[in-house]
Amino acid sequence: MTRLFHRPARLEDAESIEGSQDTAVSSELAHSAAQALIGGFPETGLTREGVRAVAARGVDEVAELWADSPATTLPGTLWRLLLVREWLRRDPDLVSRRYATVVDLTDDAEATTRFETADARPVPSPEQLRSALDTVLAGRATGSVPALAPLLSATASFLRALAAGSTPTWIEDDADELADHVTRRASALIATAAELDEASRRARAGLLD
Repeated sequence: MTRLFHRPARLEDAESIEGSQDTAVSSELAHSAAQALIGGFPETGLTREGVRAVAARGVDEVAELWADSPATTLPGTLWRLLLVREWLRRDPDLVSRRYATVVDLTDDAEATTRFETADARPVPSPEQLRSALDTVLAGRATGSVPALAPLLSATASFLRALAAGSTPTWIEDDADELADHVTRRASALIATAAELDEASRRARAGLLD
């Protein structure tokens, strides 16, 4: 199976740097590309490079730079949103069935109990969430990082609803094109939801960068 995300060629100013310096530059480029996509950051040379990278390569390829970023950073947060968006794109029927278990089947007492136990808040539909994620990941969102907070909270609630409706499993197969350290860990949906809630708190406080 062809991987969804292809590791991009390193950007020009990182090509000749090796070892820890390469890691540092890759991290800085990951942040600059994320900041360029969201906007609201002071313009720097690397931010301009990030704009050019997003424009030239598209978010799917540039996002590979975000894959190893910590969950409480902007690039790490965008990586998690991208994985959710791609899951919604690829497996809409599966996601809709899991969503319906707790949202549509309100007479199912067992599902309702699981939903309440998970402390899940009202959640958007899969279609609504995908539309919102498409807008952000296309760089069409207005505002800056604090404006992301409601979407991060909504995505977290959505993942908890899916976990409450069936199991906290996300991606089961190591060979799956969406297999990632985010999607393959134990209770992946719940763990990712917790990370997005923390990212939302940080975004509201102006600490997500």
